[in-house]
Amino acid sequence: MTRLFFNPFTGKFFTIVARRRKPRRAPVNARVEQMRRQAKAELPPRLAALAKEHGFVYNRVFIKNNISNWGSCSSLGNINLNLRLVSLPQELQDYVMLHELCHLRYLNHGPEFHALLEQLCPHHRELKKQLRNYPLA
Repeated sequence: MTRLFFNPFTGKFFTIVARRRKPRRAPVNARVEQMRRQAKAELPPRLAALAKEHGFVYNRVFIKNNISNWGSCSSLGNINLNLRLVSLPQELQDYVMLHELCHLRYLNHGPEFHALLEQLCPHHRELKKQLRNYPLA
């Protein structure tokens, strides 16, 4: 993408070419596609059940093939879940989903966010440690 700027000291315009970074995604193969199908079948219903149980309302859920996170939440109320969640034990899947649901109320990792997560998932610190034992890619 090329952008045009004005330098007030020289009185001239100049351009800067910004390169877009390619998104960091894991390679796709038959195993990944099988996990994607499984994730699309299993994760959205579980997320809906947890949201209903704890009084959250989200906009949409997306299943992604990320290599940098297990999930994320946007300011629009969309929740992204990593398709590799299906390879985790149910308790860790629920922890990740509850973590992202808490971001619907607090789009940060501040004290209020952690207090809410503690209320919904009292052993979240132990689960976070366990999650580190599972590779993202």
